[in-house]
Amino acid sequence: MGTTQNFNQKVIIKDDYIKKDGSSALYIYVSIDGDWERLPLKLSWPTSFFDKEVGKILPRSKNDKDYSDYQLMINTEMAKVNEIFKEYRLGNKILTISQLLTDFNSFTSRKDFFTFFLNDANERVKRKKIEAGTRNGQIASLNSLKEFWAQEQIKGKKKDAAQSDRMPFNALTPKNLENFRAWLKSNKGNIPTTVENHMKNVRTYVKRALADGNVFDDPFKKVKVTKPETWPDVLTEDQLESLMKLFQDNTTPENWSLVLRHFLFSCFTGLRISDAKSVAHDNIRGDWLVIMPKKTLGKQKTIRVPLHPLAKTLIISSLGKLFDTFSEQYTNRLLTQIGQAAGVDFKVKTHTARHTFGTIFIELGGDVVTLKDYMGHRDLGTTMKYVHISDKRKKEKINVFDKLFQKGRGAS
Repeated sequence: MGTTQNFNQKVIIKDDYIKKDGSSALYIYVSIDGDWERLPLKLSWPTSFFDKEVGKILPRSKNDKDYSDYQLMINTEMAKVNEIFKEYRLGNKILTISQLLTDFNSFTSRKDFFTFFLNDANERVKRKKIEAGTRNGQIASLNSLKEFWAQEQIKGKKKDAAQSDRMPFNALTPKNLENFRAWLKSNKGNIPTTVENHMKNVRTYVKRALADGNVFDDPFKKVKVTKPETWPDVLTEDQLESLMKLFQDNTTPENWSLVLRHFLFSCFTGLRISDAKSVAHDNIRGDWLVIMPKKTLGKQKTIRVPLHPLAKTLIISSLGKLFDTFSEQYTNRLLTQIGQAAGVDFKVKTHTARHTFGTIFIELGGDVVTLKDYMGHRDLGTTMKYVHISDKRKKEKINVFDKLFQKGRGAS
């Protein structure tokens, strides 16, 4: 049930000041629970052709072309006021005159999902609710949605440029979102994981827009976001050993060695690249690495990981940060080259180290509950993927007997 407030609006003319052409400024007079304000319409009309009692302009002649245009503009502005009041009433929230002024002056952006998405994502980073990297991934989803919507407007022969730059909340329909999903696959060539990640990011801000009091039907009651089964690339023990040898080789380029130092450390500790960049000697407590991961800063979650002797050998600094690092983008470029040089059969990235730690820990007999604590996961299901990867690799290893069997059949 909506909140009950006394609300009235009416068009008035401020005829205490009459311009040389005989017109005066028009306003919308709004009152809420006894408080009132005048909202400027930025329009003027002859005072002698205004009905003060009903609050309406009158045509100046039989075929007054301006009259219908002005009346349409007035109706549009009054509809905005009505829409704002309706949103607060249906959202069971109290609307004040000052809030009405704020919402009225920013009405266009309030009704635009793109603007809401961008402003809310930036605000969440500012308040440290999400990391800048998370925001960047979400903005990539927003940009894809913008591109899709612009093409939809062209397809629908809507030539208004402003229309394609905005997506009204009521355009967030199941049909449009399913078309967006199909467009990501066919036009952008996105793999299922990327498609569903974009859909997940859009869903996040649709839910936040609804929670913020915007009134529209939630399309995700019908549109389901799936989680395609994916297997991250993980180094084998042999590949990890190859990278160690490359690191220890005196002929390895200096920038490769610098990257390998913190990458290999992450292979033994499970650190994300964001934490490898900031980890310092203060985080080392005896044989333990104690750190509050950047990704969990808002949740104040501290993790403790035992330091393997090999990990300790990678630390050469004595004060401050443990490692010198490059940007993540440049680091990934170097890791691609490093992986190729070491004979790794996939594209090595910074996050490969964390996946490698989790998988090899399980393969060497570690238990999933302990791994969950080491990796700082909130959900055991997240950690279980390393058990699945390990099982998958064991199955692939046992398949070598197929070759033996086929060789034996050929010899008989």
